[in-house]
Amino acid sequence: MIGRAIACVGIVALAACDPVVVAQPVTMLNGDLVVTPPEGYCADPLSSRPRAGFAVFAPCVTLGADAPVPSIIGVAIVQAGDAGSAMVTGGESALHEFLTSPQGAGLLDKGGSGATISVISSQAIGGRVIVHFRDTGPAPMAGLGSDEWRVFTDMNDRLVTVSVRGLDDAPLSAMRGRALLDQVLRGLSPGVMMADATP
Repeated sequence: MIGRAIACVGIVALAACDPVVVAQPVTMLNGDLVVTPPEGYCADPLSSRPRAGFAVFAPCVTLGADAPVPSIIGVAIVQAGDAGSAMVTGGESALHEFLTSPQGAGLLDKGGSGATISVISSQAIGGRVIVHFRDTGPAPMAGLGSDEWRVFTDMNDRLVTVSVRGLDDAPLSAMRGRALLDQVLRGLSPGVMMADATP
């Protein structure tokens, strides 16, 4: 779905793209986390698994919705860990030091080796650790660029990561990549756990 969505991003006819509901908050993990996407962004209904704590956000127009093109084009992934996985608050410096080490690069690399990772900048502040890195390995989704901005933070006793990438043929500058990451972060909020046994 994301590959076809990216193919539709170039201001072309969208008739071939599957329709989706225009942007709205996404409730994850039975209500433990709520993600309000940036203006002009929607959750990809085929790639996202909100009940499992995983959601992919792309410009609504690339997913077939009748919506304006956002000022920054990219793809964002929000992932939340298990209850009790929170580990950033109070340990920002240690996590920052680890992520900028050769061993920490393996955590940033989906392959686990860290051989394709080059850290460009990093920051630890206010319960968050933010890393901008370049990954020369295969992109996590077809059509995405090699630069990624990722933040690690805690919410409702869970470790939450947000990752942002631009498109391979329209890469994001450092300023715009960080701006999109900040937009997604502003949309994160702790929800209220709901009794719901639906799998």
